[in-house]
Amino acid sequence: MKYAGLTSEEVKKLHARFGYNTLPAEKMASGLRIFLAQFTNPLVYILFFVGGVSLALREFRDAAFILLVVILNSIFGFAQEFKMQKTLVALRKIVKPQAKVFRDGQRQEIDAADLAPGDIVFLTVGDKVPADGAVIEASSCFSDEAILTGESESVEKHAGDEIFMGTSVAWGTAVMKVGRIGLATKIGEIASAIKETAQPPTTLQLRLHGLTRTLIIIAVCLSAALFAFGFLAGRDFWEMFRMVLVILVAMLPEALIMAVTIILVIAMQKTLKRKALVRKLLAVETLGSVTVICTDKTGTLTEGKMRVVKDDLADRRGALEAMSICNNLSNSTEIALWKFLEGQPDFEPQAEYDRQTRVFEIPFSSEHKFMATINCPTGTDACQLYVKGAPEKVISMCDLPPAERQRLLDQVERWGGDGLRMIGLARRDVGRSTSWKLDARELPPLEWVGLIGLWDPPRPEVKEALATARRAGIKIKVITGDYRLTAEKIMDFLDMKVGEGAVLEGQEMDKLTDEELKGRVAGAVLFSRVTPRQKLRIVTALQALGEVVTMTGDGVNDAPALKKANIGIVVGNASEVAKETADMILLDSNFKTIVAAVEEGRTVFENIRKVIFYMLANSFAGIMLILGSILMGWPLPLTIIQILWVHLICDGPQDIMIGLEPKEKGVMTEGPKRLDEPILDKARLRLIFYVSFASASLALMQFWYFGLRQGDMDLGRTMAFMTVSLGSILYVIPSRSFRQPFWRYDNFWANPWLLVVMSANFLLQAAVSYVPLTRDLLRLHPLGPVHWFILLAAIIAVILFIESVKRRQSCRGPRRRAAAAGA
Repeated sequence: MKYAGLTSEEVKKLHARFGYNTLPAEKMASGLRIFLAQFTNPLVYILFFVGGVSLALREFRDAAFILLVVILNSIFGFAQEFKMQKTLVALRKIVKPQAKVFRDGQRQEIDAADLAPGDIVFLTVGDKVPADGAVIEASSCFSDEAILTGESESVEKHAGDEIFMGTSVAWGTAVMKVGRIGLATKIGEIASAIKETAQPPTTLQLRLHGLTRTLIIIAVCLSAALFAFGFLAGRDFWEMFRMVLVILVAMLPEALIMAVTIILVIAMQKTLKRKALVRKLLAVETLGSVTVICTDKTGTLTEGKMRVVKDDLADRRGALEAMSICNNLSNSTEIALWKFLEGQPDFEPQAEYDRQTRVFEIPFSSEHKFMATINCPTGTDACQLYVKGAPEKVISMCDLPPAERQRLLDQVERWGGDGLRMIGLARRDVGRSTSWKLDARELPPLEWVGLIGLWDPPRPEVKEALATARRAGIKIKVITGDYRLTAEKIMDFLDMKVGEGAVLEGQEMDKLTDEELKGRVAGAVLFSRVTPRQKLRIVTALQALGEVVTMTGDGVNDAPALKKANIGIVVGNASEVAKETADMILLDSNFKTIVAAVEEGRTVFENIRKVIFYMLANSFAGIMLILGSILMGWPLPLTIIQILWVHLICDGPQDIMIGLEPKEKGVMTEGPKRLDEPILDKARLRLIFYVSFASASLALMQFWYFGLRQGDMDLGRTMAFMTVSLGSILYVIPSRSFRQPFWRYDNFWANPWLLVVMSANFLLQAAVSYVPLTRDLLRLHPLGPVHWFILLAAIIAVILFIESVKRRQSCRGPRRRAAAAGA
C-alpha cells in the first residue's frame, strides 16, 4: 500500500517549526565544573592542611611548592576526566534509535531524532515507537505501554488508536502517522523520569573502592605509628606531624579509580575499532571472565548472505505468491527470497505484492516457527492465507498423503545434511468473511506449495576465532532456531565436531526438568530449533554450573535471555528492545568480534593489576624508608617536598600510562579469570613487599654511607631521594609484564606514551640536582659520575631482583594450569 509521506523540503520546514524529536538528556558537566571538582577530594584537603601548617611555621618554600603541586595535580586530573567524559558521550551516541519511514515517495530508514509531524512510520515486533501518533493501519498489533501505565498487559492497537513514544511493539505490525514529537509527546511531559541515570558502580569498581578503603586504613594506621615512633624518639612534633601527613598523601591511591576508569573507557574504544560497541563499563570488566559463548549460527558463524540454491515447487505460482506476499523484507532470508523472485520469468514480486491488501498477519516467531498473512485482491471476496516457515512445521499443518509427507520429510533431512537452510511454503483460499483473529496454534489445514533451500556460507575467519576461543579455555555453544542437520553441517565446515550426545533439540528440552537440563547442558555443543524461552533456560542452567555466559540474540523475545546472561550481545540490526537490554552490540555480526572483545576484557584485567602493583610498590617504598630511619634512630632521609615530588611528579603520570599497555600474547592461552579472582593475588602482594623493601633498603644504605658515615647530610638525602625517585620511574619496566622478562617483552615499544613519559621523567630527575631553582627547592647536592654509577647499579640490581621473582612465579603458573587441565 502506498502512503503520502513527507518530502525532504516539508521535513526541513517542520523541523524549523517544531524542532527535532529529542528529549532532554543528561548534560555533560562543564569544563569549569570538572576543574573545580578536582579540589574536592581528600588528597587536596590534606595538602592544603600541610601547606597551612608550613605557612604557620614560616616554611614559605614548602607552602609554595605544595600549592603548585595542588594546581598541577588538578590540571592533570581535569585533562584526563574531561577527555574521558567526552569519549563516553561519543560512544553512547554511536548507536542511535532508528525509524522506518515513507519519505520522498519511498521507504527508508532514518534517525528517530529526524522525525517530523506528519511522517509515516512502519512498526514491527521489537520496535520502539519513536513518537506519538495515530495508527492508520494495524495487523494484530499489540503495544507494551508499561513505561507509561505500569501495566504489564499489552494493549491491542487498531486503526485510529493513539500510540505513544517510548512504548514498544510486542506483537504484530502497524503503520502510524506522527502527531507529536520530542517534549510535546506524552513521555516528553515526564521526560525527567526517563533521562539517562548515572550508571551504578560495577563489581570491579566496588572491589576497587574496597581496596581503596583498606589502603586508607593502612595508611592512617602506619602514619599514626610513624608519628608515635618519631615523637617518642624525640623528633620535633611539627616536623613529624607534617611528615606523616605527606606520607599519608603518598599512600592515598587517589589516582586509582580514575586510572581504572580510563583503562575501561579506552578498552571500549578499542573494542569499537574491532566492530563491537560495549554499552556498559560492566561488560568490559566481565568479558575477561567469560567461560561460555552461546552464539547464534546465522549471520554470526555464517556470512548472513542468504541465496536460494534449491527449490522443489509443487505449485509454482502458489509458491511464488507465498514468497512475495508473505514477506516483510525484514531479514536476510526474506531478502534472499525476494531476489530469487526477481529472477523468475513471468513474475513481478512488487506488482504481486501491491495487487493485494494484507488484512491479517501472524508475525514469525521462534515459538511457533512460521509467518502467516491473509491478503485480499482489490474488489474480490476471494482471499488467500499464505504461510512460510520451518518445513517440518509447515508440513505438519498441510493435508498431505502419508507417502508424500514422508517424502518431503526425507528431502528436508537430505537438504539439511547439505547445510541448507529451508523454508516450507503453503497456502489456502479463504473467504472475506473469515475471522482475521486466527490463532497461531489452530490454523486450518493448508495446501503444500513448495520447499526452498538457501545457502549461507560460513565466515572464513570464524574457524580461527573458534580455535582461539578454545585455546583460551572458553566453551562454545551454538544455539539456533535452524534445523539440526543444517547447523551440524555448518559446524563441520568450521571444524566444530558434534559428537554423540552433543546435540539437544528444542522439543527434547521441553521434556527435561531444570535439574535434568543442568546435567545435559554442559556436554551439549549444539542446541537446535530453540525458542527464546529455552535460551533463557540454557543460560540459567549454565550459570547454575558456575559458568560466566555470553548470549547472542536479536529479537524482542530474546531480551530475557540477554538480560540474564552475564554478557548479552546483539547484532547491529537487532530490535530496539533487544539493543536496550544488551551489554554489547556487534556492528559486524561476526563471531570473531566476540572473541576480540573477550581478549580486550582480559587485557583490561591485566592492566588494572599492573597499575595497582606499580602504585603500591612505590608508595610502600617511601613508607619503609621513613620507618626504617626512625627505627634506626637516624635523621629523616627525605624532606616533605621530596616525598611529594616522588609521589606526584615521578609516579603520577606513569600510573596512568602503564594502564595503556597493549594485549600480551599469552592473554588468550590461559583460562578465563574468575569473577571473584582478587585483583592482587598472594604472589603479587609478596612481590610488592619485596620491591618496596629492596628499594627502601638501598635508599637507607645510601643515606647512611654518604650522610652519616661521610658526614654530608645533603649528599646523603640526595642519594636516598634519587634512589627512590629514579627507582619509581624505572621499576615500571619490569612491571609491564608478569609473564616475560622485560628484555623479551613483545610489546616493549608498543606503548610509546609510557616510554615518552618515563624518558622525560628520567631526564628531569637527572637535571634537578644541577638546576639552581630545583636544587634549592628540593635541597639537593650536585652528583658526580661515581654517584650516578652507584645509583644506576642499585636500581638495576632491584630490577633484576624483580625479574628473578617474576621468573620463579611464572614457572609455577603453567604447572598449576597444566595440573588443573589434567584434572
